[in-house]
Amino acid sequence: MSKTAKAAVKAPVDADAANRREIIRTIKGPGVERIVQLIPAFASFGDPYGSVMKSPDLLWGCLQLFRKEREKFQDLLVDAAGNPVTDDTSPLRCGRSVDQVIGMVVRSGCKAYVEARWGDDPAAKPPQPAKAESKGLLDKLRALVKGNWTEAEIPKPAPNAGEKFYAAIKDHLEYDWQVPLIPYFAELPVKLLIELGRGCTTLRNPEAIAQLADIGRHNMDQARKILADDMMREMLDTQPLAAKGVSFLGKERYDFLHGAVYEQMGEKFWNMCVDCDRLEAMEVQNAKDLAQMAEFLHIISAETINQVVRLLQYAQMPVFLSVAYEKLGEEMFTEIFGVPGKKKLIKVFCEKTAAYKLDPNEPIEDLKRRLPDIFAAYMRSPADFEKGL
Repeated sequence: MSKTAKAAVKAPVDADAANRREIIRTIKGPGVERIVQLIPAFASFGDPYGSVMKSPDLLWGCLQLFRKEREKFQDLLVDAAGNPVTDDTSPLRCGRSVDQVIGMVVRSGCKAYVEARWGDDPAAKPPQPAKAESKGLLDKLRALVKGNWTEAEIPKPAPNAGEKFYAAIKDHLEYDWQVPLIPYFAELPVKLLIELGRGCTTLRNPEAIAQLADIGRHNMDQARKILADDMMREMLDTQPLAAKGVSFLGKERYDFLHGAVYEQMGEKFWNMCVDCDRLEAMEVQNAKDLAQMAEFLHIISAETINQVVRLLQYAQMPVFLSVAYEKLGEEMFTEIFGVPGKKKLIKVFCEKTAAYKLDPNEPIEDLKRRLPDIFAAYMRSPADFEKGL
């Protein structure tokens, strides 16, 4: 082939890169214009896009606005044939779904925040949280990290600090609800973020991130010594706050509980391990009783475990909890029987169940028939029920 012919051969088109450019162009152009129309105050920014992206509070507000006023953006949300896309999972003209584009925006917002926070220009710094409550949580988080993690891990100003943080978290930023959490994640040790991996996506609020900071390096390393590598990875991916509970248990007591209920619970086992009071109540019970309650051990409190075992017969335990969950619903069941729960009510429910004179020929079937009446009576008149009427 001649040089002229070679020159005529065009380089292959990178369709994905072209789609990314189109997404960015649409967001920076008509997308920002639409936001400014809806929030005229943004017109006062010299660069509305840049100002919003570096501020997690403003970006979160814009994403909420998009969700609320989606019809105002509908002309931008079309597929390859120009048809409107009204859900979050179908491909748009750019080949990505709304969910995937939002993931891109979240990562871009994090990168803009990083560049502003760790950059050299004081005027470009992201704004401080407007709410005193948010500032208080950030201060608390910094204190927890300083007190519970090694000196080498505590985030410090450095030329590449922002790059390290972004590299550690970017692959796990996918959801709009993560945007307000970016400043809180930025206070965590980078080593911890790398350890967490997908576990970052289990932390849904600043309080959960503070709980993680409170665990400390010692408990995290103790959990690693106790757990097999695959179990450690599963815990971090599923519920990293369980590290404190695993460390609290120690090897022998962890092995007992794991052997007793893990097979029935699966990944919910790690949610069970978050509450140390619950674990303390469980470790004095026998394995068979715990297995009877396994479906609910990630929810119920230490008090519930103690009262159920003390007052109910072995075969009655799963029936009591299942009927309670079905009749009360998840929210009310958790409010009463979960952490911290309502101790007086737990005791009353268990005592009333234990007082039944059941058919000796089919006691469990009789219990299943009669037990719903107890929870129906509570829902009719909670105050009278608590008085024992």
